[in-house]
Amino acid sequence: LAATLAVAGTGEVRAQGGVVYGAAYDSIRGGPLSGATVFLWQTSRRAVTDADGRYRIAGVAPGDYSVVFSHERLDELGVSLGPRRFSVAALDSTRVDLGTPSTFTLVASQCFREQFVSGTGVVAGRVADGDTGIGLPESQVTLSWDVPGTRDPDRLTLRTDYNGWFRTCTAPADTPIALTARFLDRQAASREISVAEHGVVEAGFLLFALEPSRVSVRLLDASAGTPVAEAVVWLRGTSCRGLTDGGGRFTMEGVPSGTYMLMSEHLAYGTKMDTLEVPSGRRVAVEMMLDTRAVEIAPITVTVEAVSLPDRARGGVHITEAAVDEVRDLARDVADLVRAQHISGVIVQRGGDGSLCIGSVPGQVRMRFTSACVPMVIFVNGTRTTNTDMALQISPDAVDRMVIYRPVDASSLFGLGGGSGVLLIYTKGN
Repeated sequence: LAATLAVAGTGEVRAQGGVVYGAAYDSIRGGPLSGATVFLWQTSRRAVTDADGRYRIAGVAPGDYSVVFSHERLDELGVSLGPRRFSVAALDSTRVDLGTPSTFTLVASQCFREQFVSGTGVVAGRVADGDTGIGLPESQVTLSWDVPGTRDPDRLTLRTDYNGWFRTCTAPADTPIALTARFLDRQAASREISVAEHGVVEAGFLLFALEPSRVSVRLLDASAGTPVAEAVVWLRGTSCRGLTDGGGRFTMEGVPSGTYMLMSEHLAYGTKMDTLEVPSGRRVAVEMMLDTRAVEIAPITVTVEAVSLPDRARGGVHITEAAVDEVRDLARDVADLVRAQHISGVIVQRGGDGSLCIGSVPGQVRMRFTSACVPMVIFVNGTRTTNTDMALQISPDAVDRMVIYRPVDASSLFGLGGGSGVLLIYTKGN
């Protein structure tokens, strides 16, 4: 775009006024812009740039002016440049340099004709052959970036125009973006950029014949020097990702050359990143030392909806008060009361050391103590007890009634805790 540079007290001055002078530059072709007509707006003063792009307008009265210029290059581009304002002092010279917009500015400006999408910016550039500098049409340009909570990055693939230029108006803003470019067997070194919301970033590429590389990463505890296993390792913005093995190692094959952000994540060590330069066709070995740190974990809310025991306690084998009374005088404790009922599939075991177990054995009742007994869960008056021996030693005179649930029924009513059966004991008055 036209640039203005005012320099006071220099240059040739005419007695009757000041001098406006400068040069016009062709930003697209990279040289002086000859044959451009420069006007002082709303005056008859004008000049035409020479072969070096220079112009000079003498005898300009002191005051404020605007300058514009015209050229067939602007007509070809379909660009109209607005006036540039400046001031001229008496007997002084004012320099005003002018220029056509650069190709990058023209390419990126196409996005400004569209409505911006919130949270996005503009990325534009040119893909050229590294040896000749010639633009490469139909080159593939890939933008990729990590998305929280997902394994694979999001990607946007673009194609260059006939001059090798590309642009996107919807690059994600304020996000690290990995950029790569490829044309047939030639490719560019990968690099990472970031664009502000509604901002513009220029990202050009020179393509060469590059070979992929092999990257081996090893993670070690910084204090103990021991390997860190089961850590996630990845190159940000790429699909190169995996877990370290027992030796803390992870290898990535076929990595294009370029500059990457090497990332690692582990619950005990948090997230760590480091810049990684990958040359062409090499074997790269990297060690990352990790420090343990407190990792903040998002709060976990556990909601439990419990159903009261009376509502759950449906079915089962009921040992009524009458059934208890029949054997009450012959029993020493609850274990004897249950044994006396001879319930199929229920095992009552009494060890030589006085330990007791009431469990479930499909199809039979075993009257001897073996290690096979897995005790039932016991509730006393609706409260689960953690001391099964004490519950089974309750005096028969205190027992009113009992209910036994075999494992199949108990699991559906009481959950996994009832996998070996459930015994409900109710004392008199409850």
